Amino acid sequence: MVSIMKTFLAALRSATAQVAFAFVLPFTVSAAEIHLKPAAGKALREAIASATPGDTLVLEPGIYHEQVRVDKTLTIRGEPGAILDGATSLKVTWSPVADMKTVFAALTENRPEGLLVGGRFIAEIRFDRAQESGDWHWRTLLAKGTPLSGFGQVRALWMYHPKEKRIYVRLENGGAPETVALSAVMSRQPSLEIVAPGVVVEGLTFAAGVEAVTLNDGAKDCVIRHCRVTSYERTGILITGGASTCTVEGCEITRGAFEEWQPTEEGRRENYEIWKIHKSVGKYDRIGIEISRAGAGNRILRNHLDRVFDGICLGDYRAESLDKPMPDPDHGRGTEIAENVIENTRDSGIELGVGCVEVNVHHNTLRRTHGGLRFKVPRIGPVFIHHNQLIDGTPFNIWFSMDSSPAEGYVYHNTITGGSSPALLYSSFNAKRDFATPKWHFLNNLAWKVKGGFFEQRKATPPRDFTESNNITTDDAMTAIDAGLDLSTYLKGKPLPGCEPGYFKGKAPDAGAGE
Repeated sequence: MVSIMKTFLAALRSATAQVAFAFVLPFTVSAAEIHLKPAAGKALREAIASATPGDTLVLEPGIYHEQVRVDKTLTIRGEPGAILDGATSLKVTWSPVADMKTVFAALTENRPEGLLVGGRFIAEIRFDRAQESGDWHWRTLLAKGTPLSGFGQVRALWMYHPKEKRIYVRLENGGAPETVALSAVMSRQPSLEIVAPGVVVEGLTFAAGVEAVTLNDGAKDCVIRHCRVTSYERTGILITGGASTCTVEGCEITRGAFEEWQPTEEGRRENYEIWKIHKSVGKYDRIGIEISRAGAGNRILRNHLDRVFDGICLGDYRAESLDKPMPDPDHGRGTEIAENVIENTRDSGIELGVGCVEVNVHHNTLRRTHGGLRFKVPRIGPVFIHHNQLIDGTPFNIWFSMDSSPAEGYVYHNTITGGSSPALLYSSFNAKRDFATPKWHFLNNLAWKVKGGFFEQRKATPPRDFTESNNITTDDAMTAIDAGLDLSTYLKGKPLPGCEPGYFKGKAPDAGAGE
């Protein structure tokens, strides 16, 4: 009897162990690496749906025509040549418009979100914003182009007429739509939206989306690295919805616009026409990397942005005046924007607004930016802007605009070179109150071969009230040697970021971004 009982207990223990192992096994096996090939349908979307958290999806070379949402912790890696493309062929019938030479129209019930020729976005006119008679009425623009440069800079235009349900288009040199490769973006969805923690996206190319990548509610500790955005209609990479501690690193981003334009050092009026076509009668800004209504601790590092409208923006359009309440003072807290190269922008290189609490902007290079480094009502601070280089900014380098800034801010050890305007411009769009920046500090900056010197104050702007010291304006860079103030104890006995004890050689720090 005893031996029978022992045998029974041994069998029971064995069976129990097998059951336990069966339940543990799925959680202990290593994550899978799943390879995908481009195919008709929704290969990537289906792979995301069936993947297990921790898996890696590898996209082999080819074009994936999908918009996808990542709602679990995955790694998505693109092999060279893997492209997530949001464009589709535009299947409409074109007819010339009788009273508008070189303009064509086509009936369609569905409004495109963007129109492309040869894979590049055509500038869009918004019907509701282009009703004022004169040079900027939609009919005049389609027929003649912008008043100063015609179709020299804005090479093509299109518009959707919501009442007629028609697309109007005027292509370069008045060509017929049938003779070029026209495509459209029909979906408002991002090409890739992330709503889960720990997602990694790397090596993937994005083309022709309204937004290439959106990090939204639920995104935390996510990484977008070594990706390419070759064209986007509204935003390249957007961090929003409280997304926090996410990193965008080593990405290449360009707007992919048909209106190729590089700023010149001359402040020519026609340089504003591409800016105006978007800001006055179009869809407003097209931002390379935007941090809007985001959480804390996001990092934007070592990216290259070229030929975008705005480069990197931290802010919220709802709070660009002190007359408007700030939605949340912690939006964007602790953001770091560092070591990025931003060039050939049609508007600002870097914009800073909202709370700007513990925001650190350093070691960036802004080259040929239309709006330079722009402040749009930082409210609280402290914000630290240091060791940046601004080269050939036209018409602005460092620019306070919109309204007064009550934030605590420190602008130090930056080098401003060339361009058509002074290093720092003080001007307010809000005429209802005196312009004030009483908690800002400008220290150890170098304006080298800059037209107009270090500071310009626009008419009707009150005298500057910020703290300034050891800012050098010169045509001889040797003047900057040992010309700075030691900032290792400037912040209430503590160092400003990047100015820890021992940060300089010689008797004193050199003015500007480098020793």
